[in-house]
Amino acid sequence: MSTAETETFKPFAEALARQACQVVLGLKSNATTEIKADGSPVTSVDRAVETALRQSIEGHHPRHGIIGEEFDDRAPEADWAWVLDPIDGTKHFVAGLPNYGVLIALCHEGKPVMGVIAQPETRQTYLGITGLGAWLNGQPITPSKVTELAESVVNLSDEESHDAESLPAFNALRKTSRWNIYDGSCIGYGALAAGHFEVCLSGVNLSNFDLCALVPVVEGAGASISDWQGQPLTLASSGGIVASGNAALHDKVLDILGKA
Repeated sequence: MSTAETETFKPFAEALARQACQVVLGLKSNATTEIKADGSPVTSVDRAVETALRQSIEGHHPRHGIIGEEFDDRAPEADWAWVLDPIDGTKHFVAGLPNYGVLIALCHEGKPVMGVIAQPETRQTYLGITGLGAWLNGQPITPSKVTELAESVVNLSDEESHDAESLPAFNALRKTSRWNIYDGSCIGYGALAAGHFEVCLSGVNLSNFDLCALVPVVEGAGASISDWQGQPLTLASSGGIVASGNAALHDKVLDILGKA
């Protein structure tokens, strides 16, 4: 698989993002909410967005796999597989806050190679292709070059997303930064890729549909992203993730996480 081959899917991914945003904006005022068995909320808009995206993918790329949050996987073992989180940050969406997004990823042989983070209300769409670049609404973006944690702004997920084992690392990182912001959701990873701050840390409760789209946006921009142990993120990954504006800073963040 070449970067050029992945790039051929870019117009389709952009079309999926536009479609998803249209569905969200068209249905949000009449959204209904349920609580799933795991205690998390799901809305009628989540299901409508994923249904629409699945239909488009099946119509245009019937041999591709589809892995989504709300419905059963289709051919997840396929060489090319789309990973969908129709509304990442459903609690914020239900509360009327804009820090949520639609996540769309394309994986090749289990590795995320293209990702989209789309925010319908602010009309911000981040798109990244690993090894090629990242863009915000079509304009190239680059990350921060700050390499010292003491000079870095850190975006931390909320404390509830951590458990007793991960909380010490969460606290250690926030004490070393210049200052902190909290719960930027998936939009925070796009903002990091665009150089607005230096570090993003997410808690240990993430699934593959939460993280796959973030990877190509961050890596495409030239920043670093991994699990808390520094391992690459794939379709098989879950748990906590961390991103940094550059490799030198990322090593320092991982060192703090590992020592906590």
